[in-house]
Amino acid sequence: MLGDFNSETPQSWGARGAGDFNSETPQSWGARGAGDFNSRTPQSWGARGAGDFNSRTPQSWGARGAKLAVSLLENYGIITTTSLRKAPDQLAERGFLDKDKSKVTIELIRRWLIKNYPLQQEILELEKLDQDQTNPIYQQAKTQYQHGKITKALGLYEQVLDLNPNHFSAVFALAEGYLDSGEFDKAVTYYQRAYKVDQILNKDGFARSLINYGKQLIEQQAFTTAIKQFNQVLEIEPDNLFAQDKLREIENNENYLDNYKDINNDQFKKNVNLKIDSNYYNLIPGNWLLKIAAGVVIIYLIGVGLYQVSTPCPAGQHKVFGIRCVANTINRSMSRGERSLFPRIHNKDKFDKKTFDGATKAFENQNYGAAAQGFYQAWQANRNDPELLIYYNNSRARQQGLEAFTIAVVVPIDQSQSRAKEILRGVAQAQHQFNNSEGLNGRFLEIAIANDGNDRDQAKKIAQALVKDNSILGVIGHNSSDASNAALSIYDQAGLGMISATSASIGLTSLDVKNNVFFRTVASNLALGVKLAKHVKTQPGLDKVVIFYDDDSVYSKSFKDVFKRDFEQLGGEVVRAIKLNDPNLNITQEVKRSLFEDQVKAAMLFPSVEYIDTALDIAKVNANLNPNNRDQQRLRLFAASSLYIDKTLKQGNQAVEGLTIVAPWFRESLDARNFAQAASKLWQGEVNWRTATSFDATQAFIQALFQNADRKLVLDRLRNIKLSASDTSGLPLHFTDQGERQSKPVLVEVVDGEFKVNTNYGLSHKSVKVAGLFD
Repeated sequence: MLGDFNSETPQSWGARGAGDFNSETPQSWGARGAGDFNSRTPQSWGARGAGDFNSRTPQSWGARGAKLAVSLLENYGIITTTSLRKAPDQLAERGFLDKDKSKVTIELIRRWLIKNYPLQQEILELEKLDQDQTNPIYQQAKTQYQHGKITKALGLYEQVLDLNPNHFSAVFALAEGYLDSGEFDKAVTYYQRAYKVDQILNKDGFARSLINYGKQLIEQQAFTTAIKQFNQVLEIEPDNLFAQDKLREIENNENYLDNYKDINNDQFKKNVNLKIDSNYYNLIPGNWLLKIAAGVVIIYLIGVGLYQVSTPCPAGQHKVFGIRCVANTINRSMSRGERSLFPRIHNKDKFDKKTFDGATKAFENQNYGAAAQGFYQAWQANRNDPELLIYYNNSRARQQGLEAFTIAVVVPIDQSQSRAKEILRGVAQAQHQFNNSEGLNGRFLEIAIANDGNDRDQAKKIAQALVKDNSILGVIGHNSSDASNAALSIYDQAGLGMISATSASIGLTSLDVKNNVFFRTVASNLALGVKLAKHVKTQPGLDKVVIFYDDDSVYSKSFKDVFKRDFEQLGGEVVRAIKLNDPNLNITQEVKRSLFEDQVKAAMLFPSVEYIDTALDIAKVNANLNPNNRDQQRLRLFAASSLYIDKTLKQGNQAVEGLTIVAPWFRESLDARNFAQAASKLWQGEVNWRTATSFDATQAFIQALFQNADRKLVLDRLRNIKLSASDTSGLPLHFTDQGERQSKPVLVEVVDGEFKVNTNYGLSHKSVKVAGLFD
């Protein structure tokens, strides 16, 4: 067994012995003793720890070993952060390093580290520092880059490095991005670091960035700097003929000869030493100093990597050898006030991170009065931030001294922070209203926030974690139909009620319809698709249409199926259904074919959230078929509610003018105005349908609460709730046996760059700005 290995310090590990050291885990090291550890080592390491090991090393290797350890870090492109600078002191205090901070005190541990944690692997582990802050920004940057928004993506990657300078995936992405965007000087800077981390992966990109930068410098007649670039190319690719030719070209350039005669010819041969021997960290037999340094570096990195050696692991994590905390990643995706699930950067004019961090610390320490005060102060400075208001009310709920009612809300922070906040605003508004009314017999409502990123696998893991938490009485979520579909069977088996405020796919239902656990407060694709099909068919000349949809999305496919069925039943024809997720999709070709070959007059855009940018690209291509002739025929555009977002207006600009969207709720409709005004006052800005339907979902759970609430009885009460229009976002709410609500889908149109009520809906155009403007 591990015995004392699990202690915070390794003081008594020596005598426990080495045992089956070569196994992947140290389960049986204890009894067999140190003598059997390795015939190449001293006879008895156990009681003496690393004593005899010193006889195998130079007399005064300590300072050299520490210096070499630091050199190893620098050679691998690591930037020394505060955490890394503190690591040696902490490790020495804990007994892992000697007093010189240059040697692992127990040789057994050094060897185990080297075997199980290769140096390069541990370097890459530094990327996981502060990942609760960096991951959402990094994922957003990847999405922007994939959709051709390179400048925005690069800015987001830079933000990642501001938070964690050793986030190497961001370094790689910046190197590639700046190369693609033609900013070769920046590309070279990032490729220099990237090449140190992984030569094989980054060799070609580094060489290309150097060559392009060198060519640019020649054009600017900055010959000395150009020479350095081409010399670096030859350092990593000695036979690169292009670099050799460019050096000769510079040497023979008249301007160079006139202005740089005093420069020694050795300049052409001077190479920058960037090469790192791939065996540098592989512990060559006989090179004991390098072995020691490698062991020190690895324990440095493990000590600082994900969690500080000197601090205990949070709940849901454990330490191996008192060094590494193994984290439960699901715990990092959930919070009631312990942490922010959104990236938080200090802004002296808007967000005081110190105040927020103090509040989360107070919440963890069960000082709920201080936590409530801190969260409220942060919210007052950020009135549009729902996470802060939820944590404030959670702190109040715990401050009551009575057990709170708890429901969870699952949102897609990693994929779309704006959508996540839109949903959370509705939940927070209902919670705030309930708690301000003293709750139910003094018991307040607590909200657990979870982040599934709209990812199917993560949605399942979140669902499993929520099911295991007996305090959770119900779940609001998930956002996308795909995520909801993935999680539904888990809630079904556990009998945990689930209300989705945003998943519209018609395929969502429990396996046992009589014991249905799924409900939704958003109009289903059945209601939305029928509404749009009828509207399109009534428009003069729109008898033939094409559909753009995502074949991998449950939501997108079901919308396409409903619209196609109803449109054709009304006498229309769907000429083609074009897959947005087709890797060979040629937008220009498809738009031209629809217009000029198929004689189609309208296109239906039914994208999933993953393909919103592609749908907007279709609008742009359609608008710019002939920019010199604005009167030329174009496709009329209609869309599902996935395009009812601020991004459609901002990114689509004139291309989406006239676009008609079917939406579940519209704040300027007569039914919605009271709620819309209250929401606008609370959030100091307009809200959209996701906020409205999420408010309704929370209100439904609140209506189902009672003094001795449990999951089963809450679920039973959900099936029978009846909420009046004054208790919702505008329409009465009760659920059918299938968990559906009666709804009134609304048609909105982009007019003069704003969403307005469609005239064919029965009202005059009413100008409104779309929600989601906070983000």
